[in-house]
Amino acid sequence: MDTLLLGGIPRATAELLRRAPWIDEAGRRAEQFELVDQATLETVRLLIVAPAGERSGRWFVPVMDDDPGRAADRTTEYDRLIVRALREGLRLPTLRGNLIEFRGDPGEFRGRLPFDPGWSSNALSLLDLDGTAHAHKTYRRVGVGTREPELLRLMADGGRTQQPAGDYAHVEAGTGRREPLGVLYRYADGEGLNVPLSAGIRAMWPLLHAGADPEAAVTESLRTLAAPLREAGRFLADFHRELAERLGPHPEFPGGAFLAETAGRADVLRPLVLDDDRFPEGVRQAAVAGLDRELARVAALPAQPWPAGPCHGDLHLSHLLRRELPDHSWELCVIDLSTPHADPADPGTAQSPWQDLAALQRGLEIFTADELADHAARALDMDAEDVCRTALLLATGAEPDTPGWTPGRVAELTRLGTAARLWAERTGDLLVSGGRPPAGHPAWRLLRLRRLLHELDHAYAHDRAYHAAINLRHAVEALGPSAAGAED
Repeated sequence: MDTLLLGGIPRATAELLRRAPWIDEAGRRAEQFELVDQATLETVRLLIVAPAGERSGRWFVPVMDDDPGRAADRTTEYDRLIVRALREGLRLPTLRGNLIEFRGDPGEFRGRLPFDPGWSSNALSLLDLDGTAHAHKTYRRVGVGTREPELLRLMADGGRTQQPAGDYAHVEAGTGRREPLGVLYRYADGEGLNVPLSAGIRAMWPLLHAGADPEAAVTESLRTLAAPLREAGRFLADFHRELAERLGPHPEFPGGAFLAETAGRADVLRPLVLDDDRFPEGVRQAAVAGLDRELARVAALPAQPWPAGPCHGDLHLSHLLRRELPDHSWELCVIDLSTPHADPADPGTAQSPWQDLAALQRGLEIFTADELADHAARALDMDAEDVCRTALLLATGAEPDTPGWTPGRVAELTRLGTAARLWAERTGDLLVSGGRPPAGHPAWRLLRLRRLLHELDHAYAHDRAYHAAINLRHAVEALGPSAAGAED
């Protein structure tokens, strides 16, 4: 048997955890891991572990019983055993006297299907169950905040989410506390909205290079996208209504506390921006001034009712799948539901459907900035990161400070950037058309600002200068026309 570390974690498993890209900072710092609980499912050991002394961060780690340094969730054997346990409704006792409970009625396991999961914080595989493709998601992070299995069950007959086939959870014996460990659902065929949007904006560049003005180029590039994007906006509004109906009454949105908490987040981020010597000092100051200006504008707006209600929780363009039908309309599906539990005492958990709309628009603006950097780099024979950085400098009125930026290149980047911003504004308006927030509403402006702060914080936490430059430019531009409304 492998040498054990503190709490019964095999040394090979501890090394597996330290190498895992999905482990957080506490896990990477850990010298030892504690065993929280475990059970054995035939040839697989189901471990719940935590960095020693940090029980708030726990991980579900299935490993092969005869090779505890090998992740079981990468194997066909693991998928087969999970499906069988679900079909049998297994209630598996654990070392600590708890249960791992399997519930559902999936079809018979016929094997794995070819599938590229990409990078994910969870383990993903694609299974053939009775001839139908199903996704198997194993949650690596353990906690009651994971609500996807519950939400999929609630929304199962609405036709707007994936169809659940089963799930399994760690159930605490004394309290009944359930912590999801994994879920199976019918695979939703399609592609994220980023795919048709990418085709749309890339159709705009040749029009601009042929001499079209930005207004005409944007209009033409959105000609075939406008109707399905409006329909996507209505679909999302219907999704929010259905989610609210299924989850029942929702706490009132704490607007004042939410504003104060957002200001606190800005306070933490401000010194990170000001100390970032990758950008000129004047640029950093302009970005911080843009954030502060928008906070002040929101605080000065007249009080209005804040729309409260559940939301997806982490909506990206790739979470709204579309499948094009023969008549060119779209069949849509919302995936990866992340709706949190709302705690009236914690403004950080406050929810509004507008949060999803703000996330989509901000995602669209970042997507557009990325497409602009990629295209301009090729068109101007420059580096994409340099293009992104120079666009930030130009937004503050500063001159480019890296080689190669002739007046002609600066003029062309400015023209392309003007068209890109207009394209993002028009496209974003179409996407929120089903529940369009008033542009000057304090909730809408604050939710968009808060999303920007989140994105900046993520860029600094992961040392991503490219994405920091995109979001700092959006801060300088005070979030763009979509958020501006009536100016002061």
